[in-house]
Amino acid sequence: MRIATSTNLISFNRDGSKTEMVHLLGLYAKEGFRVLDLNLCEMLNPNGSLVGSGWKQYVGRLKDLKGQLALTFNQAHAPYSNDGHILEELLLRSLEVCHNLGIPILVVHPTKGGVEQNLHAYERYVHEAEEKNIILAFENLNADDEMTEVTELIEMTEAFGSPSVGICYDTGHAHQRGHDLAQDIHLMGRYLVATHIADNKGKEDEHLLPFYGTIDWDGVIRALTEIKYNGDLTFECMFFNQHLPLDLKLQALRQARVVGEYLLSRAL
Repeated sequence: MRIATSTNLISFNRDGSKTEMVHLLGLYAKEGFRVLDLNLCEMLNPNGSLVGSGWKQYVGRLKDLKGQLALTFNQAHAPYSNDGHILEELLLRSLEVCHNLGIPILVVHPTKGGVEQNLHAYERYVHEAEEKNIILAFENLNADDEMTEVTELIEMTEAFGSPSVGICYDTGHAHQRGHDLAQDIHLMGRYLVATHIADNKGKEDEHLLPFYGTIDWDGVIRALTEIKYNGDLTFECMFFNQHLPLDLKLQALRQARVVGEYLLSRAL
């Protein structure tokens, strides 16, 4: 296992704005984060560089920085709609970005509804992923009308029967729903291909660093080791530092790295 982080780790600012990932990759690399999950939810920013006619040039800049900074892009997160509908154009663009940058996994949110609805909704995108040799990793969500149970994700993964379908396990969502995380991990087994690692206190999706909330991290790491999970532990912890000025965010990056190294030490 490796420690990775979403590119949104220090992107949220005090004034409500968000810093684009292209301006942050150098900071992540300097503080030891060489494995990154590209947060393509930047596409939802109407004034951002990933929208409009210049998005391919922006992807080119990311590709250049990947080489210059010796980075690995382990996965990406597709944009999603809060009403559960698939954002068709942006999802197809996300697949193209992943293909261009050599990203093997694209995390997606299931639509609202059950397994059958998602099988129908995502069928064409699974075919697109197969053609591009990308895995769509369906994430467990946290709202009452969303897909929250790993048993549903497993059923859907098995129904697709495709090497381009797997599961991304969000520890924060699972803990908020009161799950036994170790049990979930054992149930997912080989279908688990990616993670969103975040902590909370069991009430809200706080996106905290591990040990800032109440998740049993020793139990999580032990379960991942027992199923021989060979993917990454990818932080999605953007809210523990969002109100800090930039100079203190750099210290927060260092703290995140220390926490990550400690997590990895528990897997030995």
